[in-house]
Amino acid sequence: MRFVKIFFKSLLYIILGFVSIVLLTSIFRPSYSFDEPTPFQGTYLHNPYNDMNPDNWVQANFHAHTRQFGGLTNGRLNTNEMLDSVYSALGFDHVGISDYNKINFYDSSDRSFIPAYEHGYGIFKIHQLCIGAEKVRKLDYFAFQNLSMKQHTLNRLAKQTRLAIPAHPSFVKKGYLVEDMKYLSNYKLMEVLNGFRISCAHWDMALSNGHLVYLIGNDDSHDVTDITDVATRFTMINAPENEAEQLLQALENGNAVGVDFLVKRDETLEQKINRLKKDLPHITQVELKGDTLFVAASKTFSKIKFIGQEGKELNSQKNKKSAFYIIQPEDNYVRTELRFKDGTTLYLNPITRHEDATIVKQRLDRVNYPKTILLWSVYVLVIAAAVRFCIRRKR
Repeated sequence: MRFVKIFFKSLLYIILGFVSIVLLTSIFRPSYSFDEPTPFQGTYLHNPYNDMNPDNWVQANFHAHTRQFGGLTNGRLNTNEMLDSVYSALGFDHVGISDYNKINFYDSSDRSFIPAYEHGYGIFKIHQLCIGAEKVRKLDYFAFQNLSMKQHTLNRLAKQTRLAIPAHPSFVKKGYLVEDMKYLSNYKLMEVLNGFRISCAHWDMALSNGHLVYLIGNDDSHDVTDITDVATRFTMINAPENEAEQLLQALENGNAVGVDFLVKRDETLEQKINRLKKDLPHITQVELKGDTLFVAASKTFSKIKFIGQEGKELNSQKNKKSAFYIIQPEDNYVRTELRFKDGTTLYLNPITRHEDATIVKQRLDRVNYPKTILLWSVYVLVIAAAVRFCIRRKR
């Protein structure tokens, strides 16, 4: 009987300790105020593909998981060697591993190695893909996250990693909300294409409000033995070589293309390898001539869409290998989607308007110090009162 009492008492202390940590990390953080965003404007049209070479495409995936923490996290079926072997067979040049809250240094001597991990412990899967990470940020918000919490996490991660990327924004309803992207800033890429979801609504919300955010596409693979879990959504990076700094710079500059490759659930690995070799198209031209945007691909596309402010379709054309669109004065940005006959779709980064060639990315967040001090004071008083009550009750 004594053992049972000790057990339940210990369990109670563990639960109380966990709840206390969750509460403390949730309440003792800065409160932010957000300025209203300004859409892209100006006469200068910025093309992220100015330096594109149609012969220099690096096929890459940055989001995949292996067995870690004794198999506790999802990815327990993948070893480093399995993941590397399967992706290499599929023709990938860069095979990135992004384990949960841990940097995997497998094959770190390779010149293309980029340290990465997926940050986040919360129940609503508000995660960030950290590429070019210097170290792992241990803290996160376990439960509900408001806009200030999401911004604070991005700000802290930006100090510890080259690219802190909102991961799979549309994965859960209570995660990153579409309206969050109107105000969130201080990040360079968004995982628009993910093996579980495509988040164009989040991306268009950010772009429509003047946030120069480029895309990245990833499988988010957890089981490489499942043919639908590999080479479904990934990134083609336009870089001369498969070298870490060149890849990072190309991603930051928007010189990359997101790929949604058609899933066939009944094919073998060999069949998918052959299909990638035979059917995977690539972009051969993204060029601005005055106010006219020219786009071309290596294969005939069944439909091309030019998309602008608020995700509205501006123009579409069918059954061509090249197309053009005259950018109108009211077009704040123009991005392009190309769908091919086999169902594969390529997503291009946007052409954006600016005052001149010197592009300044807007920051909308600022710490509201009076509100932060007031809230923290209230929290301290409440905690002190609760502790005093417990002590008096125990006495």
